[in-house]
Amino acid sequence: MELIYPPSQIALACLSLAHPEIAAFWARSKNADTALEAVESIKRMITQDGDVPSVEVVREIDRRLKICKNPEKVVGSKAYLAKKARGEKEAELKRMKKAESARKAIEQGNPFGDELTGQVNLDDDD
Repeated sequence: MELIYPPSQIALACLSLAHPEIAAFWARSKNADTALEAVESIKRMITQDGDVPSVEVVREIDRRLKICKNPEKVVGSKAYLAKKARGEKEAELKRMKKAESARKAIEQGNPFGDELTGQVNLDDDD
């Protein structure tokens, strides 16, 4: 099936069918008066050509949508836990690298690092 209207307008038409006052208020608050013409056309299509899907069809669509989810974003999934563990490991390595760098700088007698060394020419009179 091809959508000939943007999803936002379809959603507004559905809201308008369920709660016309709320939809009109929202459209006025967003200055979406031009969208109201399309919304009326969409509402006619929904009421004339639309049919209510069965509960089983809705459940099947829901099952398919769950398959399409990114498992790394589903809290508690193996992929999510693996991504979280990788992130924690990378953060730990970064902390260890920074601590090692600070330790080396202190051992060399320069706690602020070598970035500024050689950039300043101080005379004895300064």
